[in-house]
Amino acid sequence: YWGIISITVIVKQYEKKLKVVLNIIKKKESFYMKNKKWLLLFIAVVICFAMPSIIYLAKNQSIYNFIYQWTFIFKIPKTILAKWVNTISFIGLMSVMFILYILIIKHSNKIFKSKKQLIIAICIISVLFALIIPYTSTDVYSYIANGWSDSHYHENPYYKSVGQVSDEYHVRDQMQNKIANCWRYETVVYGPLWTLICKLLTSISFGNIDVALAIFKGTNLIVHLINCFLIWKITHKKKFVLIYGANPAILFEALSNVHNDIFIVLFILLAIYFVTKKKNLMLSVAFVAMATAIKYLGILILPFIILYHLREKNILEKIKYCVLYGLEFIVILAGFYAIYVRDLNIFAGLFIQQSKYNRSIMLVFYYLIGEQSTNILKTALLAVFAILYVYTVIKLLLNNNTEIFSSYIREYSTLLYIFTFILITNFNSWYILWLFPTLMFLNGKNIRLIINLSYAVEVAYIGSFALYSEAQNLGVLYIFLVAIVTGILTSVPMVKNKVEYLSNKIEIKK
Repeated sequence: YWGIISITVIVKQYEKKLKVVLNIIKKKESFYMKNKKWLLLFIAVVICFAMPSIIYLAKNQSIYNFIYQWTFIFKIPKTILAKWVNTISFIGLMSVMFILYILIIKHSNKIFKSKKQLIIAICIISVLFALIIPYTSTDVYSYIANGWSDSHYHENPYYKSVGQVSDEYHVRDQMQNKIANCWRYETVVYGPLWTLICKLLTSISFGNIDVALAIFKGTNLIVHLINCFLIWKITHKKKFVLIYGANPAILFEALSNVHNDIFIVLFILLAIYFVTKKKNLMLSVAFVAMATAIKYLGILILPFIILYHLREKNILEKIKYCVLYGLEFIVILAGFYAIYVRDLNIFAGLFIQQSKYNRSIMLVFYYLIGEQSTNILKTALLAVFAILYVYTVIKLLLNNNTEIFSSYIREYSTLLYIFTFILITNFNSWYILWLFPTLMFLNGKNIRLIINLSYAVEVAYIGSFALYSEAQNLGVLYIFLVAIVTGILTSVPMVKNKVEYLSNKIEIKK
């Protein structure tokens, strides 16, 4: 009894203070939920984006009979209206996701109070994107088919195409049937490390296309999460983890369409981590070699990483160590190629891609001046690029200043932009992943440009198919749409800043 009375007296005495504390807690919760809503909305929109795939898988239990279509709701559009409904649905949801993505980055410190919350959010979003059936690209089925030729039929995919294997063995199994016709009689165009990865992943698929796709998706999902972890280890900033980890274009191309470019991101991030944080150039060079053994563009970053590590040494030492680490790179890369090499035809895939004019500025010239003149122009531009690249490397070699890593990366990024947007003759939307491993070392203007580009390539990729019916000229329209959308998005902040500047000037005059 006396205990109850005592508690009552104490509560009465501190009632006002308790009310103040409770009000503070309520305000904090309200403030927290106000910012959290952007994340919850983003997840809700991603669920809507994934829903057609989930419904299709629930009804059909398999992707084997899924017909590759440029459509959002997995139905062949029989009218112009149906075609536009599909396109607008895709672009609308992608646009909303990007708006919410920007808001999440802007309020990241308020939304995520701990690393754990950030990890959970990225895991949920990533898993949802991994559930989406590949429907704007069939490249993953090429990976599966070539890997199956290697692991099951024991044929070298650099010398015998999937079509040749099928014809020779008189089989059309489900692991090879879904490869696109344009690749059926083409040999592998990727590096030997990727071919080995495909061989390993298909060898544990039991010859089932659904299991194989799930394995490839699961692998890309794990790699994506490792990439997020590496960005955190390099920067210790939530915003950079989100810029990569929650980007709708990256999630769609890497986890939904299952492109192998995510492995290039992995190996370049590992190279950066080991050279900047662990000061281990040997491992860093090894990872650059592994990136190059996926796709050849990985080699572009090699001299910048080596010269950064050797920045405090004199010229002779720099040259000596450049030769030594260059030899390490060649030995590792040659080791991967040695697994498959019979003759120089193993490099045929490198030229197959560059001989195709599809989505690039080169396609515009192709129609304006013809194929022969475009080939001459392409060769001339490659020569100019090579001279510019060598000049940049020599300039850094002769530089005795102890510059920070970002100054080396900014030189590299300029060359990467030129290579990606001018020299590539068949630019696909998933190539935008190449720009993200070094994004955290760029200035704000370039970071915004890359984010704008990542949105523009997705909208243009789908929009070009809705706006134009002649497949032959789609690439030209695609390039113009990318340029227009990026230009509009880039100019909006400039216009806003100009208006604010003029407003402030008027106020001062008043």
